[in-house]
Amino acid sequence: MDYKKVSERVKNAIGGAQNINHITHCSTRLRININDLKKVDIDKLKAIDGVIDVIYQNNQLQVIIGPDVAEVYKYFNSTDNNPSGSNTKLESTSKKKSNIWSRLIDFISGAFTPILPAIIGAGLLKGFIAIFNVIGILPTRSIEYILLSMIADACFYFLPILLAFSAAKKLDTNPYISAVLAGVLVHPTLIKLVTKGTALSFAGIPIKDVNYSSSVVPILLIVWFQSYIEKYLNKHLPKTIGLFVTPVVSIFVSSLIGLIVLGPIGSYVGIYLGMFISFLNNTAPWLAPTIMGAFSPLIVMMGMHYSLFPIAIQSISSFGYDSFFTPSGLVSNLAQSGAAFAVAVKSKEKVLRGTAISTGATAALGITEPVLYGVNLKLKKPLYGAVLGGAIGGLYIGLTRVTSTAIASPGILALALFAKTPTNLLNAIIGMIISFAISFGITMVIWKPKAVKQKDMRISSVTDGLVKNLKDVDDVTFSSGAMGKGMAFESKTGEVYSPVDGEIVMVFPTKHAYGIRSNSGIELLIHIGIDTVQLNGKYFKTNVNKGTKVHRGDKLGSFDIKEVQKAGYDTTIMLIITNTNDYDHVNTDVKYNTDVTSQQMVLTV
Repeated sequence: MDYKKVSERVKNAIGGAQNINHITHCSTRLRININDLKKVDIDKLKAIDGVIDVIYQNNQLQVIIGPDVAEVYKYFNSTDNNPSGSNTKLESTSKKKSNIWSRLIDFISGAFTPILPAIIGAGLLKGFIAIFNVIGILPTRSIEYILLSMIADACFYFLPILLAFSAAKKLDTNPYISAVLAGVLVHPTLIKLVTKGTALSFAGIPIKDVNYSSSVVPILLIVWFQSYIEKYLNKHLPKTIGLFVTPVVSIFVSSLIGLIVLGPIGSYVGIYLGMFISFLNNTAPWLAPTIMGAFSPLIVMMGMHYSLFPIAIQSISSFGYDSFFTPSGLVSNLAQSGAAFAVAVKSKEKVLRGTAISTGATAALGITEPVLYGVNLKLKKPLYGAVLGGAIGGLYIGLTRVTSTAIASPGILALALFAKTPTNLLNAIIGMIISFAISFGITMVIWKPKAVKQKDMRISSVTDGLVKNLKDVDDVTFSSGAMGKGMAFESKTGEVYSPVDGEIVMVFPTKHAYGIRSNSGIELLIHIGIDTVQLNGKYFKTNVNKGTKVHRGDKLGSFDIKEVQKAGYDTTIMLIITNTNDYDHVNTDVKYNTDVTSQQMVLTV
């Protein structure tokens, strides 16, 4: 993958760097806050070679790249990541148009996504320490155990500071002042006073004695409050005065409001959240893992999985373990892997089989977007198998009370998180095997691959003109073969004809593209010109609609070659077999760079 080229094409499709309000990434997605959604071309984004899928959810554009997302992200320079001036103003306008729930999910995701590497790294380290402790290499009382535990715990103990910085970046407020506010919450003096039970107050106003180490909600509330204080001061104070006054007022006011009001409110949220988790663990420990094991793929599709982090971290903070997020994610990911490997076993298509194997292996390691969008969701029935496998695996780990010591991307490599006891680790492995096996078995039964067409079928030219090799087309989406095999034409007449007997399944609103399904099952895309979607139908005419039955040689539409070229667009016509993988071969029946007529046979499948 050409990371720079993918980055540039993504920028172009979303309306340029000036349309980016804020951008970050998780393990598989670019997460972009857009200034003007009308400037985003979703279809163009989805057509980019290297983009798996595109979702607009919770006021955020999510471009799914896969494991290479960090490399693509590097080419979004720092000025794009944090544009200033008018863009900041546009962000607030955008937020007013979205509902509170969408803004909340967007804020939580934006706060947690940048700190994931620290959380995952520290979590895995805690897991390995637990393994070495269980097998006797690292005794509990050894200085090495104490030091390594300190290193692993540092991320979680000082989590408010990490969250403060990332939340401030998300809210476009000063992250260094936010870090100071978090430092106030975990300052040794405050911790010491709270531990001793000292009655705290300021100017006669009582301060609740709370230990804020490892907390989540309090610092998010405080940074949110800080952002309003700073914006108000920056708006009403001259810059020369604000340079000195704003930091002082922001730290002083936000710290006191945080200690007296927002911190305690956040702690109560954490307490009641902990009580709810405890209630589930004591009365129905199987419920949450079963539901999450089944529906994790749907939550991932909506991009909402990071919004569950506060619950998992609160569980670790309150009880020392996570009983649903990482355990249920483990069985869900293995279920998706099992479904993909069943596809690999049953499929007779070389490309699909290779995709299923590679993405299935990736899912087993903890990254599921490639297998979800590339195999299971695309084929539907394997996803049903994954849902059932994940549910039954989740039920098992719930009944056996499997827990993890930290949060990580759940997969085989994260098993160290379950090694606090040999029994817990064994049940985690059994849960993985159950979910993989059931998903594999169900998919083997309910999914039937499309039969590979053995009888040759002919496809005719779509216009009168010069036939070209698809590889010579000046658009990598087509020339790379990512859309499927086919050929290209330089039309002499501007008239476009049906190459098969069949049905029109799609007429693009801008009249520049047609989808046809032949009576024999061939799925074809006829795409007129490159980037001609931007003409919005100007110079194009169509004679058919979705559902129209057509015969080979029927006129589909036409376009004005000279006017389209005068507007600066390439008029090459692409004929693509979009279900190429269903066929053993696609043969070219004419020589490239020669003239052909409509109804002349040009391809055989």
